[in-house]
Amino acid sequence: MQYKDFKIEEEIPLRIRFLLKFLLIVATLTAAFSSGQVAAQTRSEAPAVNGNFLRLRDLLREARERNPEILAAEKRWQGAQARIKPAGTYADPQIAFQAMYAPYPLNNVFNGERIFTISQMFEFPGKLGLMSGMARKESEAVGADFETVRLRVLKDVKATYFMLYRVDRELEINAENRQLMKQFIEITNVKYATGMGLQPDIIKAQVEYSMLVNDSLMLAQERGSAAAMLNALLNRPRETAVPLTADFFDPRQFTFSLDSLAQAAIAQRPELRNMQSMAEMYQLSARLARKEYIPNFMLSFSHRRMPDMMTNFDAMLSLNLPIYFWRKQTPRVQEAEANYGMANASLQAMRNMVRFEVESAFLKAEQAARSVRIFENTIVPQAEQSLLASRAAYETNKVDFLMLIDSQRTLRDMKLAYYQGLAEFGTRLAELERVVGVELVKME
Repeated sequence: MQYKDFKIEEEIPLRIRFLLKFLLIVATLTAAFSSGQVAAQTRSEAPAVNGNFLRLRDLLREARERNPEILAAEKRWQGAQARIKPAGTYADPQIAFQAMYAPYPLNNVFNGERIFTISQMFEFPGKLGLMSGMARKESEAVGADFETVRLRVLKDVKATYFMLYRVDRELEINAENRQLMKQFIEITNVKYATGMGLQPDIIKAQVEYSMLVNDSLMLAQERGSAAAMLNALLNRPRETAVPLTADFFDPRQFTFSLDSLAQAAIAQRPELRNMQSMAEMYQLSARLARKEYIPNFMLSFSHRRMPDMMTNFDAMLSLNLPIYFWRKQTPRVQEAEANYGMANASLQAMRNMVRFEVESAFLKAEQAARSVRIFENTIVPQAEQSLLASRAAYETNKVDFLMLIDSQRTLRDMKLAYYQGLAEFGTRLAELERVVGVELVKME
């Protein structure tokens, strides 16, 4: 009787201890996952509370005001505008003084006959207007170059910003997974201590954590390079801090049609406006070259003062004679006509290239938008469900630790791919804006 009582007393504590171990593991898992979610939520909300986000609209405004390439192109445009009025203005008049029969030494030079002459060269009517028109068209071409530089720099700023956006999101995901792996290490230690886990699970969790730490170091280096590039584009000091990014282009805003974008590019693309202005300038140049067959003339007026104090006035009209026209004027006309034909051919080639660039950029942006929507609506939610299922199965010892790690790694990779796709969409849309020549998405 005493033996049987002893067996009953020993059997009950064993069952109780097993049940307590199981409940301890479940409670630890639940607390770990809950604390991981709370920590991730706290990290995501902290920057919003501090208001220290890097806004894309602010960067674009700063680039317009500070980027050296934009400022240089703008000054070049201002210089071209300043050449318009001088090109349509008469040459400076000439004033001459002549002392007739000047004695030597020149003590009495003003006692003899003296002549004061003023002369003005007049271009044949229409020539100055053509010269002014050519300068204006050249200024328009330089202005289009300025717009080309501005769009390219803004595209580079957007691409750098979205590179930072991707790296920031990857760093956040890396931090969340490192926190989660710390909890996994604690869980595997508890299971191993209670006899329900294996030591290789602990080692595997530690290896995963070390790999995440290494990834965080590489991401930090990549962010430093992107921040340096952004500071260079904005003409900032090298050590200027770059806060976390927050803005992104919503793929749902991509509702454009290829035909409308192609038409907008033909009308707005700065390179096309540059070539159009150059073609018109060469056309005016050809008209001016034909007018060079017509001579210019000079009008002179002289005031003559004689030694006897008598005063006379003289007037003179002189013309240049283009008698060597077959060696000067005719080749100039041929050159201007050839330049005009070249400009028209280049303009048509650029139109064809613009259509191709718009279509290529449109398809890439459209594909990036579709990819983001697939990850957002299908792949990431499925990976989250897979991790939840693996967690529940691991809590009940239905799957091993490797299955849980694999589900966690899959979710991490899918989130990374989602944010990489979001950054890729922003970069592709920025390139599409450049090739179209207009801003498609307004940053509020």
